[in-house]
Amino acid sequence: MLTELYINHIAIIKNERIRPGKALTVLTGETGAGKSIIIDSIGLIMGERAYRELLRTGEEKATVSAFFSDIGDDVRQAAGALGIEPEDGTLLLQRDITAGGGSTARIDGRAVPLSVMREIAGRLIGIHGQHATRLLLEEDSCLPFLDAFADCAAEKTSYAELYHAAAEAKRRLSAVMRDEQEKTRAIELLKYQIRDIDAVKPREGEEEELKAKRAKLQNAEKVAKHAKLIYRALYRNEKGLSACDLIEKAAEAIDELDGMLTDAGVFSETLTDFRYRIEDIAETVRRECDIGVKNPSELLDKIETRLDNLQKLRKKYGSSAEEILAYRNNAEKRLRELEGADELAEDLENELAEIQKQMKEIAAGITEKRRSAAACLERKITEELRFLDMENVRFHIDVSPLGDFSPEGMDKVSFLVSANPGEPLLPLSKVASGGELSRMMLALKCALSDKEHTGTLIFDEIDTGISGRTSHKIGVKLHEVTEGGTQVICVTHSPQIAAIADTHLFVSKAERDGRTESSVRELTRQEREAEIARIIGGAHVTEQSLAAARELLDAAHTE
Repeated sequence: MLTELYINHIAIIKNERIRPGKALTVLTGETGAGKSIIIDSIGLIMGERAYRELLRTGEEKATVSAFFSDIGDDVRQAAGALGIEPEDGTLLLQRDITAGGGSTARIDGRAVPLSVMREIAGRLIGIHGQHATRLLLEEDSCLPFLDAFADCAAEKTSYAELYHAAAEAKRRLSAVMRDEQEKTRAIELLKYQIRDIDAVKPREGEEEELKAKRAKLQNAEKVAKHAKLIYRALYRNEKGLSACDLIEKAAEAIDELDGMLTDAGVFSETLTDFRYRIEDIAETVRRECDIGVKNPSELLDKIETRLDNLQKLRKKYGSSAEEILAYRNNAEKRLRELEGADELAEDLENELAEIQKQMKEIAAGITEKRRSAAACLERKITEELRFLDMENVRFHIDVSPLGDFSPEGMDKVSFLVSANPGEPLLPLSKVASGGELSRMMLALKCALSDKEHTGTLIFDEIDTGISGRTSHKIGVKLHEVTEGGTQVICVTHSPQIAAIADTHLFVSKAERDGRTESSVRELTRQEREAEIARIIGGAHVTEQSLAAARELLDAAHTE
């Protein structure tokens, strides 16, 4: 549940800590006091877009953080899968926004992608405002509600995997069955590309070798001159003594001093070792500098031609021999597919048919679960709606076949309602008023309360279009939701709902140092009486409205 919400420099809220109660908490206050800003701040924690207009005027940075305690196992497992390990069953979610439009998300102090925060927050909080209520008017929104009740997540996962496999098989089949003329052109192009690469036969590392050899050939005279000088100076010199000859003579002289010169043997061995190493250097230089041809220019022309051919391949097929060869292998594979298109098409058609057969079997199981769940959910929602003063309501969940595969199965789900006797069942968008929609949403949340595991539910003005006795019943239902361990926070203008709450937070604004600031505080019993009286009677609180407020509070807490 949400233990503490900290808001810093968001709109007219300068610096505020809000501590909701464990059960039903209401937020009340005059229009414009800052209730919507609190909901917007929670929206930032849930990963909604951060508008720079949310930043308090004149500030460079704003922060919203939400501390959650007693998180469930599902949240703990989801966080663990994303590399976050909650400690002591708590999580701290924080969102920073800057004047430049930047945004940073953190969980337990660690920066995370916004998608990760959205995933975790979505398991901790559910916000149901007027926008969420209006979603009921869209037919596509009915299916998720039913599926949440039907417990068919495992089947839907299996179906989704097959749906993606079928889409890939269709894509491949479409590519294979392309226009015959286009296929012929593609075959000829692939054959040309393969011949083009095979004519050169590039190999890995070849260009580097050729460039090194070219450098030798371009400097053949210089290389030969210095190589000859090195060889004669170090190893064999017909006109005089080489370094090896001199070292050998020195070693022989040291051997003659054996017994008279300390370490003569060591010196002799060292000189001999030097002689072998110098000889090795001389031979290596001679071998590597040996061009091997009498006419360097002829070989140089061949190398230039080879490098030019390799460069042409690089321009067309890849930046290296490895990429060029990979291109050739892919071209060969594609050529085989095109040349064997008929056989491949048959294989793909068989593969697609098998996938669709499995999809139908799984989809049939999903449909059966949906229809069974629909009958049960209908009864629950109807009971909830009748309690909420829609006594004559008829509610029906229609599960009809689509006739084709969709990402969610093979069903179309619609919520149909008749609010008055003698009226036909029609989609919600045709018959439901604002107040009826609010009650529909609450009825759904009550019916799904044992299926959903969201720790905190937030209702933003769910009492819109409702008053009197019905408002009281909505308050009762909101309180019932908390009895299952769910924390409920409700922004309301209803005195009946405010009276039923366990915790009453009052949102107000005032001028401080020339600036308007919003603040939140928990009301005492006496303060609650005054606030509920204000909601009942408006700006002027009378003894009659105070008495009515006391009566509401007394009745709510003796039921």
